Amino acid sequence: MKPTTTFRKWLYPALVVFCTAFAALIFLNGSSKSSYPALKQRSGALALAPEWAETQATYERLIIELNKKPGDPKITLQLAKLLMNEGRASGDFNYYNQESLSLIDQVLSQDVNHFEATCLKSMIMLSQHRFQEAQSLASKAAQINPHNAFVYGLQVDAHVEMGEYPQAVATCDRMVEIRPDIRSYSRVSYLRELHGDVNGAIAAIKQAIAAGVAGREETEWARMVLAHLYEDSNQLEKAKSTYETALQFRPDYPFAWAGLGRIARYQKDYPSAIECYEKASKVMNEVAFFEELAALYQLNQMPEKAAQCYQITIQALEADNQTATDGQTGGHNADYELAQLYLKTGQLENGLKHAESEYNRRPNNIDACELMAWALYLNGQKDRAWPIAKKSLETKSQKPERLVKSGIILSAAGQPEAGSELIKQGLQLKPYLDETIVAHTLNLK
Repeated sequence: MKPTTTFRKWLYPALVVFCTAFAALIFLNGSSKSSYPALKQRSGALALAPEWAETQATYERLIIELNKKPGDPKITLQLAKLLMNEGRASGDFNYYNQESLSLIDQVLSQDVNHFEATCLKSMIMLSQHRFQEAQSLASKAAQINPHNAFVYGLQVDAHVEMGEYPQAVATCDRMVEIRPDIRSYSRVSYLRELHGDVNGAIAAIKQAIAAGVAGREETEWARMVLAHLYEDSNQLEKAKSTYETALQFRPDYPFAWAGLGRIARYQKDYPSAIECYEKASKVMNEVAFFEELAALYQLNQMPEKAAQCYQITIQALEADNQTATDGQTGGHNADYELAQLYLKTGQLENGLKHAESEYNRRPNNIDACELMAWALYLNGQKDRAWPIAKKSLETKSQKPERLVKSGIILSAAGQPEAGSELIKQGLQLKPYLDETIVAHTLNLK
């Protein structure tokens, strides 16, 4: 499953002021030839992607067809799907989600039980981190058509995000039975990873890659998952090779550049890491790229750039979060990302506030538990932190950061031997773990 957080359109001018290298992030607005949503023009490396010409041609065809048959549900949803895919490829989720949702709601206003429209709306709710709404819509779609594999994928994603892991596994089994393909194998991989079976996760994601078409975005995203699994199991050379392979099939794929940037950071080559992340950020304005850039600027003794980058990122996310809080169709619930950023910048009270909002939204999700426990620990509330950190380990996840953080919290709560064992386990899996987390292990001695 793919992260979907992005910078929003109002942020672009601020980024240009911050660093002229980010000027390529500004996308030119496409001119609409009708009352239908515009397809924005791509620029730079995105414009060279293999599917862009096909996307433009399909868009033009659908607009012509809709002008001939206004309101036709089949054509309307084809346009909605095209726009959703473009949001995924370009990173401009805010614009494309809003426009797609308007089309989907048009269809649902005519037929409240339209299966495909219900599925697509559930997808957008997942993208906006409106997980309960996504789950409700996916369940409704499964009742309408219980023999469709895609709807079970939506249910898997919603169950995982809400921390309903047994239900996610059962639903994923049903999905694989109906259609074993790149989408189902990818979810098998993720569930195995969540339950601590890293080798099984690697095997499943390799099946997903083999089932896909090399160079297509979804296939290369699956390759990113494989590389990240290698990163988290102390197989750095395999990870690097996998990222390089992705760049061969899909030149300038931003997530592959980000992966190479992480490896450079692990090796303490901060200038090279910055260069990789700047390449990634020029292709796609993904918030995670700028969060990592800010940390790298700090590590590379560039505190002013780091502070500016953090501030711009936080402002963008706060605006996005407020839009979602106000109940509008734009924006997304960004408490998780905001909590991480505030904690990294030493704004601990704000970090705890947003971590608590995320935890209250989905208290059974292990990522939300990990974040909440860490925020409590950093705010000096170690007694409250450990029970929640313990909950984050319930699925036996082998995520190195989770293990080390839990070990630190457990040690601080008065169980140093058991805590040290968790720390050791995490560092064996990832000896090149984030410097800021490792620093806390030194404070225990």
